[in-house]
Amino acid sequence: MHCLAFIVVSCSLAPTPSVAPTPSVADIEPVAPSEQQLRSSAETGDLRAMRGLAVALLETGQSDAAYEAGDWLSSAVEHGDTEAMHQLACLRFSGRDGHRDLRAAVSLWQAAASLGHCDAMYNLAVCYRDGRGTFRSGSRASMWFHRAAEGGQTEAMTAWGRCLFDGVGTGYDEVAAIEWWTRAAQAGDIDAMVSLAIAAETGRGLPRDDRTAVRWWRRAADAGNRASMVVLAAHYEMGRGVTQNPATANKWYRQARRTDIPAAVAGGLVLALPE
Repeated sequence: MHCLAFIVVSCSLAPTPSVAPTPSVADIEPVAPSEQQLRSSAETGDLRAMRGLAVALLETGQSDAAYEAGDWLSSAVEHGDTEAMHQLACLRFSGRDGHRDLRAAVSLWQAAASLGHCDAMYNLAVCYRDGRGTFRSGSRASMWFHRAAEGGQTEAMTAWGRCLFDGVGTGYDEVAAIEWWTRAAQAGDIDAMVSLAIAAETGRGLPRDDRTAVRWWRRAADAGNRASMVVLAAHYEMGRGVTQNPATANKWYRQARRTDIPAAVAGGLVLALPE
């Protein structure tokens, strides 16, 4: 029988959220289908076309095209376009156009967030939390996570739940944290599923219940999370929260081996795949 080693090292459950990457064409509204049509519309001052052209240029992978993309986004920003502010911030943060500037990214996210852009709120919160492009501030990070969560940003719901669960930058409230994680998990956020699984596993924030833990581990595993596959396999192997079933345990171990996402650290667990 396989033997799983897993150690609960912290009750800080969720993997650290990170700044969102530069958006792809699929992340913006559909515009004119060709670069030529996009360019023609952008030259008339169409803000949506400016953004669409910028993203199309970035997707070519060419440095000169990335530089031009920055110019088009900057033009849209000058017209007060919040989505362009967010996209230009992503570009400055990543430096894909050769001009990486974390402070400029934070400034742009701050402007877009102040105008109600929820993804910008989330990214701004991450920067305050990690001290990237600005000073560290748990209170400001939690404030922007909260605003983004209220605006329906799923990753922010999970992050805001973490702030509440640990009392970072806000009052300590495990009940509210579980509510936010549940909302995020129902919206498909894997980190929230992992957080709920460990809450049920450890009895912090939820009644200790292996069956509830297994339910969330399975949902996260079904969504492709390798760490959750390993823990779910362990439950089947040991008969915790489910009927003991070595065959099902082996199935999940095999699935975890075929999954590319590393399982070394996830959700506060240090995991080791069985040989």
